[in-house]
Amino acid sequence: MDLKGFYSRFRAWQKEPATFKCESGKGHICANCGNAFDGDYCPVCGQKHDIGRASWAGVLQDLKLFKGVGVPSVLSFLLHMLGRPGYLIGDYVEGRQQVCSKPTTVLCFSAVFAALILNLVGNGDAGTAIATTGGSGVMRAILGWLSSHLQWAVIIETALLVFPTWLLFRFSPKHTRHTFPDGIYIQLFMGTLVLLFIVLRAFIADWLIVLVPIYYYIAYRQFFGYGVWGTLWRTVLSIGIIFYFFGISMWVSLRLSGEFWAEHSTLEFLSMLGAFILLGTGILYLGYRIGKRTAQ
Repeated sequence: MDLKGFYSRFRAWQKEPATFKCESGKGHICANCGNAFDGDYCPVCGQKHDIGRASWAGVLQDLKLFKGVGVPSVLSFLLHMLGRPGYLIGDYVEGRQQVCSKPTTVLCFSAVFAALILNLVGNGDAGTAIATTGGSGVMRAILGWLSSHLQWAVIIETALLVFPTWLLFRFSPKHTRHTFPDGIYIQLFMGTLVLLFIVLRAFIADWLIVLVPIYYYIAYRQFFGYGVWGTLWRTVLSIGIIFYFFGISMWVSLRLSGEFWAEHSTLEFLSMLGAFILLGTGILYLGYRIGKRTAQ
């Protein structure tokens, strides 16, 4: 087996997975608006040249669960996310959006599918164990809800990652000064991938969840273009800072529900909270400054 040749073809597919060519002849009359045009699609209304009277092919096309998202397109999307996640995200934010289905639609589809699967097979005991730890009743209720609705926990977590990712990768070699809309699309894609691994974990083995941070690293490196260490510390910091501030919220919950007030005043509590927040903010700002200085 020619492993070197296989790897070369795989790398070529990662960077250029598809080519688009006009496959129809010249001279069509659009069945929708009556416009005369050459090519595959009408430039006026966008309808494809071969759409006419109702047929079985049209029925099968219209029976897709979501518009533009059927089993083949979802499988193709997941294949691209597993094989070339960062390149796929880069294609989409640069405007090459015909390589996959819309990430918002696929994420919704994945969340519904994950909810059905997790309700059938169960979420495991880990989430329940976390939800029954100490803390205020409100915090335990929130943790209990998130542990039983992992699909929403993933969506919330990926939404929170938009800002630290935008800040730490602000001056990347590729996609320099990427915008918040770029960051939103990055996390839409990554949220779908995380949901995929959660579903696979339920069927195969718990260790598959370890692939989530690995794929974050792979996607960020392919998308932003940093080297090994430049991508690694930014990825670890962007994910770690989310858990850091989540830990702060847990700490606040424990203090509010425990015997903290018997030995500490309100001023001491606010001082400690402020110190924790300033520390996390300072770490983020330091990462931003390092990224800016290395770019210069």
